[in-house]
Amino acid sequence: MVQASANSLIKGGKQAKEYATHEYTQFISDIEHVQTMAEQKLVTKDVAQYLVEQHKLSMRAVLLTIEGLGEISVQNAINAGMKVLNDALIASLGTAFQALKFTL
Repeated sequence: MVQASANSLIKGGKQAKEYATHEYTQFISDIEHVQTMAEQKLVTKDVAQYLVEQHKLSMRAVLLTIEGLGEISVQNAINAGMKVLNDALIASLGTAFQALKFTL
């Protein structure tokens, strides 16, 4: 059960890391672009600040998504562990266990 749960958490962690890495890289690039536009006087300081605030709001949404991915990973880990237990019970008790009205 522990191994199945751990494998599930590792997989979820890799997915979250990949997503986060991409989004952080994009955020940094976007902020640098806004700074460049401000330095080149393509936008006013106020517009640049507004754009930065919009990117920060987007990053908050990204962070909430990463949090959600973590919750999904935990639930998947629980499910993986319970599947191992369920399979073991079926293997040891056979049809008597399968006749129960609930599943683990």
